[in-house]
Amino acid sequence: MAKKVSNSHLILQKCSMATQPLSLLSGEEIKSQALVENCANEDLYRASTYDLSIGEIIPAGSTSVGSEYILPPGGTVRVVSKELLKLPDNITGHALLKNELCRQGILALNIGVIDPSFQGPISSTLINFGREGFEVKSGSPFLRISFHRCPVSPKAAKSLKYDRQQYITRVKEEVKAYMAPTFLNMEGTAARAAETAFASFKNALAVWATIAAVVLGVLAIFAPLGASLMDKYVVKSDQRELELQQTIEKKIEERYESRLKTLSEQVEEIKRNAVDKSGQGNVSKGRK
Repeated sequence: MAKKVSNSHLILQKCSMATQPLSLLSGEEIKSQALVENCANEDLYRASTYDLSIGEIIPAGSTSVGSEYILPPGGTVRVVSKELLKLPDNITGHALLKNELCRQGILALNIGVIDPSFQGPISSTLINFGREGFEVKSGSPFLRISFHRCPVSPKAAKSLKYDRQQYITRVKEEVKAYMAPTFLNMEGTAARAAETAFASFKNALAVWATIAAVVLGVLAIFAPLGASLMDKYVVKSDQRELELQQTIEKKIEERYESRLKTLSEQVEEIKRNAVDKSGQGNVSKGRK
């Protein structure tokens, strides 16, 4: 019986939650319901949102709190809102980016849902994607918060509640433990990349130095043998050249001797023919 009553109660509760209206609160409603405490400027209330302003500035790698900071290109900084939110169990908040900051190359992280019944400041990490340093100072808006009515949930009782000093202490610990001074920790990444590249270069240099030493050793062993073989090759080459020259000279000599012999024979034949013709002429004269 108790179980049936409990189930009936849950069904009625769900029906009640489903029938409650969901609506966006106006700036006037945000103010009248005191959802924001420690507001220093009435202009931060907008038509349907509230602009959270910077209170404390905690640079990466530091635990000191300042009111001004020049955020370098690629740099990161943690900021805590000057205001404290105090939400009832039927109001939820949504943290949104500031378009004005985005146009200047500044991106605020940690946007999202703020649970009903949450109490305390809101923090965000700012990243400078611009080409120049950006002045971060106390009182400047960095997040836009919209507030919405929502059905009441029993889980709202578990929402976090902070006083200001407790929240700032927690943020300092997070910055010290996790936050890098640049986006994606470029400096550390570059240093590790350079270290890895130099280590690879040293290993490669050691390998090539070993190979060079082996090559030089082999050359030292075979250099005398190579020189000896080269000498023999040069001597043989000179000898072959000399023999070729002698052969050519011999062939030329034989050719000239053959030509001279042929010419001599032709001269002798011409002489004999001349003598024969001369003898025949004398005989003809005697007969006359």
